[in-house]
Amino acid sequence: MTPRWRADLQTERILAANRLFRGLLQGFMLARFLPDVHAMGWSIIAAGSLLSASLLTDFTLTLLVGHRSDQLSPKRILQTGELLSLLAGSLFLVHPSPFFLALSVLLAGLGQRSNGSPGPWAPAEQAILSRTVPSEESYRIFSHNTFWGLSGMALGALAGTLEATSGHPLAGLRLVMSGLILLSLVNIYLLARLSDDAFRLSSGPAPEKSEKLTPPERWNLSLVVSSNLFYGLSIGMADAMISYWFLLKFHASPEHISFLLALSFLLSGGLAGVLGKIPDRLKAVSYVLLQVLGLAGIVLLPGSSSLVGAGILYTLRIASVRAPGGLRQALVANAVRPVRAGWSAGLHFSSLHLLQAAGPLVTGYFWESHRTGSPLVLAAACMAVSLFLTTFLYVRTVSSKNPDLPDQNARRQTAGPYETRRSEDASNGT
Repeated sequence: MTPRWRADLQTERILAANRLFRGLLQGFMLARFLPDVHAMGWSIIAAGSLLSASLLTDFTLTLLVGHRSDQLSPKRILQTGELLSLLAGSLFLVHPSPFFLALSVLLAGLGQRSNGSPGPWAPAEQAILSRTVPSEESYRIFSHNTFWGLSGMALGALAGTLEATSGHPLAGLRLVMSGLILLSLVNIYLLARLSDDAFRLSSGPAPEKSEKLTPPERWNLSLVVSSNLFYGLSIGMADAMISYWFLLKFHASPEHISFLLALSFLLSGGLAGVLGKIPDRLKAVSYVLLQVLGLAGIVLLPGSSSLVGAGILYTLRIASVRAPGGLRQALVANAVRPVRAGWSAGLHFSSLHLLQAAGPLVTGYFWESHRTGSPLVLAAACMAVSLFLTTFLYVRTVSSKNPDLPDQNARRQTAGPYETRRSEDASNGT
């Protein structure tokens, strides 16, 4: 076991632990946030507007982070994100009011981030993995990260079933913010244990200063953006406010909603772990099959007549969206040369969040008008278009070997320090 191999393994484990801890809070908040603010008297349109504003904030931040993730230490960028989450929790504990709750949601992405993702700081995480993970291992490692994030979400959602129903919801949110502060401190400590040398680019011949995108890379990234716009809108309309839908349609209790989502996240996490281990030649087929099953689930969901039936259909949807998250990340990482890893990650996350930000607001408008099925039908249509575009991208980057994209099977390192991996003006988000 070489020192470099040990350092890479430590990096992968620390980032996986970060995902697990973030997932704990994300799972709880996805299950309980909307029912709790509903109990506090918030309207559907107000809750949807807040989540849309939070997604828009993440989108704006990712524009900046994606631009810098190839120039600055990605470890410092991730620590900055954790510090903002710590600040968000502290503000609410000092002033436990709806205003500071909204401010905390904007700063920490509470109630809308998922998979243990660091949100707008995700391009930095992907830049680290792209520098330490061999290309042939990227699908396994990204899926491994997704597994731990979803496992954390399952535990967090399960904790939502144990929360006492008595008392004001703000009391429960105080406990959540305390947990946010504690877990942010743990993640900052873990990130501090990362050595910059573990993912600093190795020395070698310096790359060309411009490092312009090749025509195949432009095509690949165009497909990424097009697919993500539809995919993000589908997620924004159908997933960000799904706990509210169960509340409106079936009058389900927050505990029942939490238990249902916990099972969905647990199944999705297990599936993510399996996807990371299957042979490369089966990944595209598995992804397409999952998306078809998820599409069927979201198409049938509006007509479901029972909470159990709706739970099964939504589990299909959740598994198709959450479990392949690592595959989508690795696909983007492999769509360009390693020198463009951070920039392409920024473009990926920003395009995913651009229209996703509008989703909760649109859904809130429909539900305020008592049209509970309309957002789900629109989400199904967007998912179908995204599936077609993503399948085409898989054919280009997985099924075929592109001679114009060098180093696809080599370790994801090129020459120069952080500042030599120049970024261009990127669009980004999660």
